[in-house]
Amino acid sequence: MNTRNFVCSLVVVLVTGTWGCGSMERSGAEPAGSGEKKIRLDELPAAARQTVQRELVGAQLEDIAMEKRQGKIVYETDIIREGHKWEVVVGEDGQIISKIQEGSAKEGAAEKQGSAKGWRDTFDVNKAVLAATGDNPCLTIQPGRVLKLVDGNNRLTISILNETKTVDGVTAGVLEEREEKDGQLIEISRNYFATDPNTGDVYYLGEEVDNYKDGKIINHDSAWLAGEKGARFGLMMPGKPKVGDKYFQEIAPKVALDRVEIVSVNETVKTPAGTFQHCVHLCETTPLEPGTSHKYYAPGIGMIKDDEFELAEKP
Repeated sequence: MNTRNFVCSLVVVLVTGTWGCGSMERSGAEPAGSGEKKIRLDELPAAARQTVQRELVGAQLEDIAMEKRQGKIVYETDIIREGHKWEVVVGEDGQIISKIQEGSAKEGAAEKQGSAKGWRDTFDVNKAVLAATGDNPCLTIQPGRVLKLVDGNNRLTISILNETKTVDGVTAGVLEEREEKDGQLIEISRNYFATDPNTGDVYYLGEEVDNYKDGKIINHDSAWLAGEKGARFGLMMPGKPKVGDKYFQEIAPKVALDRVEIVSVNETVKTPAGTFQHCVHLCETTPLEPGTSHKYYAPGIGMIKDDEFELAEKP
């Protein structure tokens, strides 16, 4: 499963097309150091503003300075998160150029190395009871279910296949994700899930990935299976999600270390398929790379929003 991540904390997010993250904005532009100009959040280009807003989940904005580096405009953003100051430099295209914690011995070392502190990475479950199908309201694993999400000309189709695979001694159901960009297939992943019938918890046992270019498979990056090369299963979706829960979904060293925090269980989300209430909002991060990803699940439907991808039609 694709991820774009950075650490996030409990916040209330208003889904109105942009992320409202409780940031503190300056009332107007201020002078800055040599070659810099202090600006407001709403003065950023759209792509850069969206990135900064995502980085502000659970944090506060101190200030933003616009400057030119190597002939290109960049935005040096100072963010306060959990008592620590971070300098996040963002390009006009929204790409994160650097992320440095003030006072750290190595720039970005904590972010690159990551830490499991605060996120559960072990789960007390009897694998013998796990089932290939399940009825978790937000992640129902039943063959034949299909969700279609779109982002402009890009498409993400999620299907529960009428297949199973044994992974780490568990018979798992198969969730296929098929991603297309401008009509061209770029990825097919087969994700393996098993549900605890007693709790409704859905566990993630790995994925097999085919990445495409010009209609041909070019690699299998991000593939992993529990029980192989030190990988272990993670928790994909609790049966009873609670705000503040933090856990790893993928535990595959150096390959996939996706982790999430449940930000809300009562979001109202608008998509092309309609408006959905009481949605579960997950903020997804990984210690392997910077950035955040936001996913929304509607009870009885499943995933209705994955960053820019939104549900196109009701299933």
